[in-house]
Amino acid sequence: MHLKLTMSKFNGNFSRKGAKTRMRRKVSLRLGVPFATLREKAFLLLLLGLIVITGCRRDMQDQPKMKPYRGTSFFGDGTSMRQPIEGTIPRGQLKTDTEYYTGKKANAARASATPATQQPTAGTQTTTYPDDIDTFPFPVTKEVVDRGRERYEIFCTACHGLTGNGDGMIVRRGFRRAASFNDDRLRQAPVGHFFDAITNGWGAMPSYASQIPVQDRWAIITYIRALQLSQQNNAAASASPAPQTSPAASPRPSTAGGHQ
Repeated sequence: MHLKLTMSKFNGNFSRKGAKTRMRRKVSLRLGVPFATLREKAFLLLLLGLIVITGCRRDMQDQPKMKPYRGTSFFGDGTSMRQPIEGTIPRGQLKTDTEYYTGKKANAARASATPATQQPTAGTQTTTYPDDIDTFPFPVTKEVVDRGRERYEIFCTACHGLTGNGDGMIVRRGFRRAASFNDDRLRQAPVGHFFDAITNGWGAMPSYASQIPVQDRWAIITYIRALQLSQQNNAAASASPAPQTSPAASPRPSTAGGHQ
């Protein structure tokens, strides 16, 4: 009995497979294409479809993204640029040392990019930069000055020149003359003024805050002070009269022949 059931089941499967094969053959005969060729074409179509699917991609310029300063309906405030979470400070942005990060006095009433000129009164001296600090907020070492010289030659010499006289290469080629660090006005200016000028720009000079880090700005200022001191010493040496020799020490002209 069990053998009969198995044989009947096998015959049923065989008959169904045979029916499918006969159906495929009938389709191939109606299309006028051999059965083997039809199967090969189906395989090629499947392979082509896989190739097309794997070739589908989206370029970076076409992908969905938020563009700076553009509005969006995704966020509730309608802006795509997100603000820091309230009560948090981005890493590296905890600027507690006001003098170091701004060049202004910690107790200054305001920090402005433009100099505030006070009217002179009786018994007082005019202060052109009242909020700028007068001393460096860190120890000045030879390494700092060397770093400042390197950064100065990269960012500053094009306008201010190697000696700080404001005669850089672009000035020689017709650009507006830059300020000379050797003028009395800038010799007496506090170091905070130079930091303010580098950070916020001054006159025709643009801001270099995005190009020069805070530490390098101070290093440049130390080198500017060194330039001012060296140029002042050179000017004093050139202005001093040459030493004269006494008449007693001067050699007497020879009278033993020869041209006099």
